[in-house]
Amino acid sequence: MRRPTGGVAVAVSTFVVVAGCGRPRDTKPLLAEGGLLVSAPSATVPGGPRPGMIWIPPGTLHEGSDPDEVPRIAGAEPPGVDVPMAGFYIDALPWPNEAGAIPTTNVTRDEAARLCQEKGKRLCSELEWERACKGPSNTRYEYDAEYDPRVCGGGPGEGTALHPSGQRLPCRSAFGVRDMHAGAAEWTDSPWGRTGGRDAGVARGGNDPPGDLVTRCAYARPFAPGDRSARIGFRCCAGPRNEAEVELTVKKGVSFERPTGPPRPSPPLDALGGVACGPPEAPRPCSLARAWTWRPAPNVELAVSGGCVGLDPNARCAVAVSRATGDRVDTLAQIDTGIVIPEVVLVDNPERRIRIRGADPRGYYYRDVTFNYGRIDVRPGN
Repeated sequence: MRRPTGGVAVAVSTFVVVAGCGRPRDTKPLLAEGGLLVSAPSATVPGGPRPGMIWIPPGTLHEGSDPDEVPRIAGAEPPGVDVPMAGFYIDALPWPNEAGAIPTTNVTRDEAARLCQEKGKRLCSELEWERACKGPSNTRYEYDAEYDPRVCGGGPGEGTALHPSGQRLPCRSAFGVRDMHAGAAEWTDSPWGRTGGRDAGVARGGNDPPGDLVTRCAYARPFAPGDRSARIGFRCCAGPRNEAEVELTVKKGVSFERPTGPPRPSPPLDALGGVACGPPEAPRPCSLARAWTWRPAPNVELAVSGGCVGLDPNARCAVAVSRATGDRVDTLAQIDTGIVIPEVVLVDNPERRIRIRGADPRGYYYRDVTFNYGRIDVRPGN
C-alpha cells in the first residue's frame, strides 16, 4: 500500500504554519436551507466552507479490516493498516447531493468524474471514502462497531433499492457524511489495486444482503470503469487528493493438501478434555493423527488438525479448524469425531466446504464445515 507522497505531507505542514494553529478541529454538520447538510469548519480550513460538503480533518485511517474480524473479505481488504490522511471535503449526500432527491445512477466512472469537475470537485479516492465512512474512531460501520439493519438497511430483500437522500437520519458517519450505505454503491477514482485487477475501477458502499458484510466501511467491489448500472452512483470530493491507494497481494494456493512442512500442534480440543495434539514423536496424551492445510478463499490459510486420546474401543477423537496470525492461534471450530481418527475431504467447488467423518457405536456420521467470510459453520453432512 502506497503512503501519501512527500508533497502532500509538506503541503499540510506548510498550511499549519501559515495558519498559526494546530490541526483543524472536527466539524459539526449544520442543517441549511432545504435540509441539506453543510460543513461548518474553522476559519483555518483551506478555501473556507463549501456548501453541501463535509470537511474531513487530517487524521489516521485504519485501512481495511483486521485478520480476525468477522465478516471480512481477505482477498480485497488490507489487514488493518494505519494510513495518515490529509484533510479533504466530501459531499454530504450522494449526487446530486440534495436532500430528498433520488441518487443518480447508471453513469460510467468517467461520466461521474466529469459531473464532479463541472462543480469544481473531483471523485474521491477509495481510501478517502473509507476515511469519511469510518470517522475519527475508525468504526466498522459508519454508525457503530456492530451491525444494525435498521440504521442503513441492507436486510433481506432490500437489495439496492433507491430511496430519497437524507431520509435515514441515523445513517451517517461520525463526520456527518450521510447515506453511504443506504442505496447504490459509489464510484471512486481508484484502480482496483489488488493482484490482477489494475484494469478495474473501485466502487464503495452500497446496500445488498448480507448487510453485515456489504455495509461495512471496508467493503469494496471492482467494476469495469465503463459499466453503467442502477447499482452504481457517486458522490464528489474536493481539495488536494490523498495519493494513498490500496495495494494488496492476493495469494491463492492449493485449496486442500497435507502440510508441506511439519504440522503445528492442534489447539486444545474440548472433546479430548482440553488436550492439544502434538507431534507424533511425543504421542502422550495425544499425537497428531491427521493434519491438512485448507485455503478456502484468497489470502486465507487454515489448519485442520486433530487426533485421539485413548485406545479402541474407548478412544475419543476430535479435529480443530484454526488460524495462525504470527504467534497467535485462533480456534475457529472444533468437531468431535467420536471413536475414529479424523478423516477430512474437500467436498466440491467452490473450495469453501470440507467434510469431516466421525463415528459412534451406531455407525459413521459426517459434518460439513463451511468457510463464510471468516466464520466457520458446522452442520450435519449428507
